[in-house]
Amino acid sequence: MLGKDYASPVGRASALVLILGSILQTPPAFAEPLRGSTGDPEADFNWGLSAVNAKKAHQAGFTGKGVRVGVFDSGLDITHPEFSGRVGPDSLDIEASLLAGKPIPVSGDEEGHGTFVSGIIAANRDGQGTQGIAYGASLVPLAGDIGPDTFNVQTYFAFTYFASRGGEIVNASLGVDESDAPGGVADRAYLETQFPDAISAVREAARVGVVTVWAAGNEAADNAEAMARLPYYYPELEDTSLAVVALAHSGGLASYSSKCGVATAWCLAAPGGEGDIGDPEGVSSVASGGYMTAAGTSFAAPHVTGGLAIAREIFPDADMGDLRKLILHTAVDIGEPGVDATFGWGRLDLGNVVETIAPYGRSIFAGAAFSRRLSMEQVARLPSGPVARSQRLRRLWAAGDLVFAGIDADTDAGGLPQTKARSRTLAAGLDLIERGWLTAGLGLAYTNGATSEKSTVNTATANGFHGFGYGDWAGGAWYAKGAAGVSYFRQEHERRTIPGLAGTVLALGGPEARSSSDVWGVFADAEAGRNFDLGLAGMAVFGRFTGAVQSYGATSESGLEVLGYDLLSGTVSSAQVGPGVRFSRPFTRGAWMVAPELDLSYARVLGSSDYAVRTALLGREMEARTAALGRDVFGVGAKLTFEQPERGFTASVGYSGSFRERATQHAVRLSLSVKF
Repeated sequence: MLGKDYASPVGRASALVLILGSILQTPPAFAEPLRGSTGDPEADFNWGLSAVNAKKAHQAGFTGKGVRVGVFDSGLDITHPEFSGRVGPDSLDIEASLLAGKPIPVSGDEEGHGTFVSGIIAANRDGQGTQGIAYGASLVPLAGDIGPDTFNVQTYFAFTYFASRGGEIVNASLGVDESDAPGGVADRAYLETQFPDAISAVREAARVGVVTVWAAGNEAADNAEAMARLPYYYPELEDTSLAVVALAHSGGLASYSSKCGVATAWCLAAPGGEGDIGDPEGVSSVASGGYMTAAGTSFAAPHVTGGLAIAREIFPDADMGDLRKLILHTAVDIGEPGVDATFGWGRLDLGNVVETIAPYGRSIFAGAAFSRRLSMEQVARLPSGPVARSQRLRRLWAAGDLVFAGIDADTDAGGLPQTKARSRTLAAGLDLIERGWLTAGLGLAYTNGATSEKSTVNTATANGFHGFGYGDWAGGAWYAKGAAGVSYFRQEHERRTIPGLAGTVLALGGPEARSSSDVWGVFADAEAGRNFDLGLAGMAVFGRFTGAVQSYGATSESGLEVLGYDLLSGTVSSAQVGPGVRFSRPFTRGAWMVAPELDLSYARVLGSSDYAVRTALLGREMEARTAALGRDVFGVGAKLTFEQPERGFTASVGYSGSFRERATQHAVRLSLSVKF
């Protein structure tokens, strides 16, 4: 016959007798099936859910909710409790609709095949029986009586109708008999001769974005069956086609399953069961209200279809062609290393699909913002690095700074890794105003920042260029000093730890994603206080404000086809304010004046205590964040200044550190100034 399903190596009717096994009203009454390993009785009723790591998706809250899934098959028992609330209003009984001349909804399933397939996709999670991969999805049954004389017409109506209703995902656990084709292989000419309307409808549905999941066939052939290998004849269909081979419980290819063959590029594997008579392995719902066991590529395909529904819920704005690639790229490599002719991309893995949105995959973008803020703070504080300004001529000065900072890991925030940042600064300035009580000038600085993460190999670097003005005023015991400026960074990101690729084909090649962006910023640092003479030492009590705003532009990563992030434009702001105290004790040694200083300070963070950057993956907007650093900042600093007033030479070396709940910062600062 021209039309056939792939429930088993034999035809549909004999499949129900030999392979589907016992059809009973209550699950406990039939032979005990093989179970999954999650410990959840309902999920483990079908071992396939455990095999594709569906539990991780369900634990993350993804069930296919809101996603419509078409099932082109024999129908659906809509009275079965597993489908209560699961059937959408736009189902179609094709044969009845053709006779009536208007759409007629599906009311039943005489053969049971469609009910079994639908149960794997979306059976309810209701505490009894089994559950589907995407138990929150809505089913759109497209019931056909697919036989030798009906395949062409009914396939045409199924795909045309589903596409016209805005459908995006359809399961087609069926195929064509190729025995009458020349050489036993249905080529393009044969398909267009025998099934012109069906092929046209599939191509048109693909054009509007419908992704079809095809069973690879149960002929134990070297190539997937004709419908599953359609992109071999029509290359434009590859972006909307998936072919699925069946796995036995052992993890190898089921003995009856055809291999991917020429469909390798769009093919993967999923649980189908071995299907030996008397030892069936798959479990799902059956028409008449019970459950049954079965095996076949017909039942491997709906695991993938349910996985697509999960992916669509995670990425509601993604292109369906990209979601098809996501399913392939996150499959676990099995068989020969790489994409192979038996298993294609490997075994479906929903754990990997969900892992693609793990926070640690994008946290480097936020860590880079933290590092840039570090550089701007360095630049803002360098002009006040030498001694207090008094009794000097107009002066040229230079200063260097090396800062190390770290952010602790946060396992409570999605596994955020420990972040390390380093920034080197070289600055120079010129005092333009010398009034005794006021010194002011302009400066330029270059910074080189680097960010890395302990548990990933993701890194970021930023070359920064800064222009700033500064001033230092003293009026009796009171003083004020500060700096403000503008920054430009050329930011580079490099991600080599890509969530969702564990054990995959892409992981073998060392995946890498890169991006570059331009970041502008403004910064300010101001301190005001009063000096006190304590006799043996001087003391200053002060208040300090420091803040910065970064504005970053949009860019996209290159190097990964579907798992590259888009960095969306936005701003990052940070500010601190608080009091401090400084002790100093100048003394002379020969021609040198030596001034040691010790700072102790506290600051309160204004606004958010973490760093967040706007990103998107496959259209899903997600913030990249560091761990919450804490709002209380305790600082300590020490500086030793050497000055020869007669020669106009001043140099200083200092250390400063700040300590927060989840972050530390250490800086070593060198400065040099020369009168001229």
